[in-house]
Amino acid sequence: MKKIVLYSSNSKLRSVGSNCTVFPKWAAQWDHVAKKHPDLDITLVVQLNGRYFLDIHDGSPYKLPENITVVQMDMQDKTDEFVDKIVSLEPDAAIAMPGPVSGFDWNGIRDAVIAQCLRKKGIRTICYSLETALNTFDKWRMHQVFEQYGFRSPKAVYVHNEMFFAGKNDPFSTGNVYQEMILKQIEMSEMPLIIKSTTGSSSMGIVVAHTFEQARDFLLSEKNTGDVIIEQFLKGEEFGTEIHGSEVSYHVMPPFRVFSSTDNELNDPLGMTTLKYGPILDERYNIPKLQKELKRLAQVMGFSGIMQVDLMFAGGEWYIIEINSRWSGMTTLITASQGRLPYEVYIEQETGSAADYSDASNLSCSCQFKMSDADDELLEKIASEDKMVSVISYEVILPDKPKFRFNDCVISGFDSFTEMADYIGSLQKKYPEQISPELQPALYKQIEG
Repeated sequence: MKKIVLYSSNSKLRSVGSNCTVFPKWAAQWDHVAKKHPDLDITLVVQLNGRYFLDIHDGSPYKLPENITVVQMDMQDKTDEFVDKIVSLEPDAAIAMPGPVSGFDWNGIRDAVIAQCLRKKGIRTICYSLETALNTFDKWRMHQVFEQYGFRSPKAVYVHNEMFFAGKNDPFSTGNVYQEMILKQIEMSEMPLIIKSTTGSSSMGIVVAHTFEQARDFLLSEKNTGDVIIEQFLKGEEFGTEIHGSEVSYHVMPPFRVFSSTDNELNDPLGMTTLKYGPILDERYNIPKLQKELKRLAQVMGFSGIMQVDLMFAGGEWYIIEINSRWSGMTTLITASQGRLPYEVYIEQETGSAADYSDASNLSCSCQFKMSDADDELLEKIASEDKMVSVISYEVILPDKPKFRFNDCVISGFDSFTEMADYIGSLQKKYPEQISPELQPALYKQIEG
């Protein structure tokens, strides 16, 4: 029996009051994957990350899988402790599973360093390089990769915060040349512009400037506290997709549409009105060409695991906006469309896949939407509905804001978007307090437009 170690580090303590309830349970999903691969001895080496890997309540795991071994690392453990533990398990292969973290989205960097160390110790490891981890962590570095290899992306200006304010208190300074240069570049840019941290996550702190004056005022204000990238704010249709696999075999999914049931200027990934559905196959988007370009991107970066890509279709062209090199907010949706569980993406890098998921004939119509709060008993009932693949209840704690809770739902297994929209309508009638009546007409408007 081949011994496989899956590992994932985490760089932030979980708040005891921040819980995540999942249906079906993560433990049940792990057991399902283990039963599909009886020839594998699977061990999970992980720090607490209840959002994707362990069922956690009030800061501790409360339900563990029966068919895989879980090694829970201390939250203070870093690279050396992970390496020593994995080496002691003597695996035939180690596979990285980077997860997200609020604030600095940098867990993938440590996982890549762990992979480097494991390879030096003779452990075959599936993980992207440290360079790739750094490039996908820093939006400006990633933008430079886009330019270097000819990938279409929005025009952008990088602002180094310390340089931008250099000499501010120097009585002999006649002006900040760097600041002057940045402001002139912005003044000559096409409006509107989007200003975002080079290293932030979950669209937090993004500013939209419709005029040069708005951009200038933000940059000169006390709100500007770190390095930022200022991009052309493209107006078009927003999409997302994922690339799964490794250099041996890549599965490049067709795009999934991302939109808001209200007229929000930006789609907030945590917003109650944001919907995602797909796969989108309309000929006017030239999907095969997009998939070929995204496969080239994965090859250029030597990617492995899950790579989520934010896309914009504007002026008849595809633009790459951003990349996340880890399990993303689209992963449950896209794997549901494939008819498999997210953990299988990682396992099948070792075993090979039963199907080519780049081929749309192997995908079904799927949708991800938000549902208002409900108790666990009702959530479990909703999760048991036919076509309901996943219900994840998040409690979110943001700086200087009250804690809030929302439910992420994924439905799948439909032959058409119309059938899918009709199903949402039937769910809304059955659960009127949880499912917004705006969802079905908003989806109809998209699929008929």
